[in-house]
Amino acid sequence: MLDNLERNLSPHESWKSILRVMEDETIIFKTQLADVLSKNFERRHLGYLEFFQHRFLKMDEQIGLLRHELRELQEAMQQYDETAVYPVGITNLRELLAAKMDRIQDNFDALAADFRMYLHKYFPGI
Repeated sequence: MLDNLERNLSPHESWKSILRVMEDETIIFKTQLADVLSKNFERRHLGYLEFFQHRFLKMDEQIGLLRHELRELQEAMQQYDETAVYPVGITNLRELLAAKMDRIQDNFDALAADFRMYLHKYFPGI
Protein backbone atom coordinates (compact mmCIF):
# COMPACT_ATOMS: atom_id res chain seq x y z
CA MET A 1 0.00 0.00 0.00
CA LEU A 2 2.79 2.44 0.87
CA ASP A 3 4.50 2.04 -2.51
CA ASN A 4 1.27 2.87 -4.31
CA LEU A 5 0.66 5.87 -2.09
CA GLU A 6 4.24 7.13 -2.41
CA ARG A 7 4.11 6.78 -6.17
CA ASN A 8 0.84 8.68 -6.36
CA LEU A 9 1.46 11.18 -3.57
CA SER A 10 4.81 12.29 -4.96
CA PRO A 11 3.30 14.67 -7.47
CA HIS A 12 0.85 15.78 -4.81
CA GLU A 13 3.67 16.63 -2.43
CA SER A 14 5.38 18.62 -5.15
CA TRP A 15 2.09 20.40 -5.87
CA LYS A 16 1.82 21.29 -2.18
CA SER A 17 5.33 22.66 -2.29
CA ILE A 18 4.59 24.70 -5.40
CA LEU A 19 1.48 26.13 -3.76
CA ARG A 20 3.52 27.08 -0.67
CA VAL A 21 6.11 28.85 -2.82
CA MET A 22 3.41 30.75 -4.70
CA GLU A 23 1.76 31.69 -1.43
CA ASP A 24 5.07 32.93 0.01
CA GLU A 25 5.85 34.91 -3.14
CA THR A 26 2.40 36.49 -3.08
CA ILE A 27 3.02 37.59 0.51
CA ILE A 28 6.28 39.20 -0.61
CA PHE A 29 4.46 40.98 -3.46
CA LYS A 30 1.76 42.24 -1.10
CA THR A 31 4.46 43.51 1.26
CA GLN A 32 6.14 45.34 -1.62
CA LEU A 33 2.78 46.77 -2.63
CA ALA A 34 2.17 47.97 0.93
CA ASP A 35 5.61 49.57 0.90
CA VAL A 36 4.76 51.47 -2.30
CA LEU A 37 1.42 52.57 -0.86
CA SER A 38 3.05 53.79 2.34
CA LYS A 39 5.30 56.14 0.41
CA ASN A 40 4.49 59.30 -1.41
CA PHE A 41 3.62 58.23 -4.96
CA GLU A 42 1.90 59.80 -7.93
CA ARG A 43 -1.85 59.21 -7.72
CA ARG A 44 -1.96 58.10 -11.36
CA HIS A 45 -0.46 54.80 -10.14
CA LEU A 46 -3.30 54.10 -7.72
CA GLY A 47 -5.46 52.30 -10.30
CA TYR A 48 -2.59 50.01 -11.28
CA LEU A 49 -1.72 49.30 -7.67
CA GLU A 50 -5.34 48.43 -6.90
CA PHE A 51 -5.35 46.17 -9.94
CA PHE A 52 -2.31 44.27 -8.65
CA GLN A 53 -3.82 44.05 -5.17
CA HIS A 54 -6.96 42.51 -6.67
CA ARG A 55 -4.87 40.01 -8.65
CA PHE A 56 -2.94 39.03 -5.51
CA LEU A 57 -6.17 38.42 -3.62
CA LYS A 58 -7.52 36.32 -6.50
CA MET A 59 -4.28 34.32 -6.53
CA ASP A 60 -4.64 33.68 -2.78
CA GLU A 61 -8.16 32.45 -3.40
CA GLN A 62 -7.07 30.11 -6.20
CA ILE A 63 -4.23 28.72 -4.09
CA GLY A 64 -6.62 28.04 -1.21
CA LEU A 65 -9.10 26.27 -3.47
CA LEU A 66 -6.39 24.10 -5.04
CA ARG A 67 -4.98 23.23 -1.63
CA HIS A 68 -8.46 22.08 -0.58
CA GLU A 69 -8.98 20.04 -3.78
CA LEU A 70 -5.58 18.43 -3.35
CA ARG A 71 -6.38 17.45 0.23
CA GLU A 72 -9.69 15.91 -0.87
CA LEU A 73 -7.99 13.94 -3.64
CA GLN A 74 -5.34 12.59 -1.28
CA GLU A 75 -8.01 11.48 1.18
CA ALA A 76 -9.90 9.69 -1.60
CA MET A 77 -6.74 7.96 -2.82
CA GLN A 78 -5.78 6.74 0.65
CA GLN A 79 -8.89 4.57 0.74
CA TYR A 80 -7.34 2.12 -1.73
CA ASP A 81 -4.62 -0.44 -1.12
CA GLU A 82 -1.59 -1.12 -3.32
CA THR A 83 -3.41 -3.62 -5.54
CA ALA A 84 -6.32 -1.33 -6.21
CA VAL A 85 -6.73 0.45 -9.46
CA TYR A 86 -8.11 3.89 -8.82
CA PRO A 87 -11.64 4.44 -10.04
CA VAL A 88 -12.08 6.56 -13.13
CA GLY A 89 -13.42 9.39 -10.98
CA ILE A 90 -10.19 9.64 -8.98
CA THR A 91 -8.05 9.35 -12.09
CA ASN A 92 -10.07 12.11 -13.73
CA LEU A 93 -9.74 14.28 -10.63
CA ARG A 94 -5.96 13.83 -10.68
CA GLU A 95 -5.80 14.86 -14.32
CA LEU A 96 -8.07 17.83 -13.69
CA LEU A 97 -5.97 18.89 -10.71
CA ALA A 98 -2.78 18.58 -12.78
CA ALA A 99 -4.29 20.85 -15.44
CA LYS A 100 -5.35 23.34 -12.77
CA MET A 101 -1.85 23.31 -11.29
CA ASP A 102 -0.37 24.05 -14.72
CA ARG A 103 -2.85 26.87 -15.23
CA ILE A 104 -2.26 28.46 -11.82
CA GLN A 105 1.51 28.26 -12.32
CA ASP A 106 1.15 30.03 -15.66
CA ASN A 107 -1.12 32.66 -14.10
CA PHE A 108 1.25 33.13 -11.20
CA ASP A 109 4.28 33.46 -13.46
CA ALA A 110 2.47 36.11 -15.54
CA LEU A 111 1.40 38.00 -12.42
CA ALA A 112 4.90 37.88 -10.94
CA ALA A 113 6.47 39.08 -14.20
CA ASP A 114 3.93 41.89 -14.60
CA PHE A 115 4.34 43.09 -11.03
CA ARG A 116 8.14 42.92 -11.07
CA MET A 117 8.25 44.78 -14.37
CA TYR A 118 5.85 47.44 -13.06
CA LEU A 119 7.87 47.93 -9.87
CA HIS A 120 11.13 48.03 -11.80
CA LYS A 121 9.79 50.64 -14.21
CA TYR A 122 7.96 52.95 -11.80
CA PHE A 123 9.37 52.15 -8.35
CA PRO A 124 12.95 50.98 -8.93
CA GLY A 125 13.98 51.46 -5.29
CA ILE A 126 11.64 48.75 -4.05
